[in-house]
Amino acid sequence: MNTNRPPISRSGVKVIGAVCAAAAVVGAGVVTVVLDDHGSAHTDMLAGSGDAPTNTVYVKPSVSAITMGATATLSTPDSVPATTEAVPPVKAGS
Repeated sequence: MNTNRPPISRSGVKVIGAVCAAAAVVGAGVVTVVLDDHGSAHTDMLAGSGDAPTNTVYVKPSVSAITMGATATLSTPDSVPATTEAVPPVKAGS
């Protein structure tokens, strides 16, 4: 039962790879054709305003003007003491 088979050459491996790739592409095409519902569910989502049906007129949404709000003034609160030098409460290694 032990037979000596010649090893597959590089060109043989490339051919096998090309056949596998072609089979994958053909298989993807077959699956696409089989599972395609010919766009019947997708036609209801066109054109309307928001989620409206397709037989309505599109109404462009309106956006109000930008308001900047109140202007902030930076100042130190009166209850905070002035700090001349920052000193950590804990030193490393202690």
